[in-house]
Amino acid sequence: MLQYSIIFSPFIMDNLDRIIEAHTPKTSLSVNELFKKRFSPRIFKNDPIPVEDMKIIMEAARLAPSGRNHQPWYFKVFNKGSEDYEKLIESIEERNLIWAKTAPTLILCCYDKTEPTDGINKWAEYDLGQAVISMILQGEDLGYKARQIGSFKCDKVSLDFSLDKEKQIPLVLVAMGKMGGEKEYSEADPLIIEKELIPWTRKDSII
Repeated sequence: MLQYSIIFSPFIMDNLDRIIEAHTPKTSLSVNELFKKRFSPRIFKNDPIPVEDMKIIMEAARLAPSGRNHQPWYFKVFNKGSEDYEKLIESIEERNLIWAKTAPTLILCCYDKTEPTDGINKWAEYDLGQAVISMILQGEDLGYKARQIGSFKCDKVSLDFSLDKEKQIPLVLVAMGKMGGEKEYSEADPLIIEKELIPWTRKDSII
């Protein structure tokens, strides 16, 4: 008599749809599709981002607006498999590292606090944020998801990559790549799946 064994995966097939539904922003207004479909997953496919796509993504950041057109930003791209990528992930806090290391690309986002006239650029961090969201939305348009990381050891990153203490100040990391599919989520830590299934909502009004 033939015997069959069934292996139950911790990831149920419809969970992926539930995760997308839980995180997709809801609106009844006709805003651009990029805003309606953008969200930040915790699991990525291992597929590298082609060089040409990354050039376009970084170009969007370059074209972002900034106070007095100072463009106070600096970016460094790290691709999985490189020594620098491995060095960078050593700076990420464990609670973020568990998912961040699934991303094929990590982008270090820094700001320049100097300003020719006033000495200190009060809007440098704000301007960097404008460049980052430009980059993320361009990536979304090309089919890539992004999740930002604020909890990492900035001092270690500055030292490891010899960054200028005034013109290359680390503020955030961006994990980017294709969103993980059923295979990637089935191999993920169950705690990540649990978090991914929690719905994210937006304020009803901001005015």
